[in-house]
Amino acid sequence: MNPLLDVTDLVVRYDDHTAVDHVSFHVDAGETLALIGESGCGKSSTALAVLGLLRPEHGSSVRFAGQELTALRGSRLRALRTRFQPVFQDPYASLDPRTRIGDAITEPLRVHRRPVAGRAAELMELVGLDPAYADRRPHELSGGQCQRAGIARALALEPRLLVLDEPVSALDPSVRSGIVNLLTDLQDRFGLGYLFICHDMALVRHTAHRVAVMSAGRIVETAPVRELFAAPREPYTRDLLAAHHRRPAR
Repeated sequence: MNPLLDVTDLVVRYDDHTAVDHVSFHVDAGETLALIGESGCGKSSTALAVLGLLRPEHGSSVRFAGQELTALRGSRLRALRTRFQPVFQDPYASLDPRTRIGDAITEPLRVHRRPVAGRAAELMELVGLDPAYADRRPHELSGGQCQRAGIARALALEPRLLVLDEPVSALDPSVRSGIVNLLTDLQDRFGLGYLFICHDMALVRHTAHRVAVMSAGRIVETAPVRELFAAPREPYTRDLLAAHHRRPAR
């Protein structure tokens, strides 16, 4: 069976700087692959390339459900991209401040000419957000509520994969666990695959199935989460874990 997402020899360059240097990994249905590393290592550039928001260099391969994304254009690419959706770090920046929450959640349905009636309430209930908030605007919601709205919007087109770029790092510690539990429940319910960009080692240990460690644009180690935390092979991975243990508890 093909992986849900299969990335091979991914290269992303900015001018003369190589941000992603021949990166390869896969994500299966129902699996969370955490992509970790220090700031600037290329994690977010990898995520943007997977989403098609950055164009990788010639020779890179990004396959979704067995189909090569880098070879698709126009309507065929747009149709396939409905099957994987992003959830970004800043919940307020992800939503148009002028748009009511219900309209923001159902916008992808209107863009792709799918039925909208009743869907805002269904999606809001799915993510634990009171449908009564549908007429509110983002500034009238808390950060956690806005992130639930962002997740609802990502689910509107019934994707199979979510690309989660630091989805709880901008939230208050008191609401993070609720969002993490929601993502876990959604994965269990729908068999979603997650590419989870994260720097919080405790969160990675709690949520991921496998971990890919990234340094200077390259993946230096990939292992099941328990194996990686128990016996990291690479010095860079050991340094990351040691730095996490030295941080004061928040």
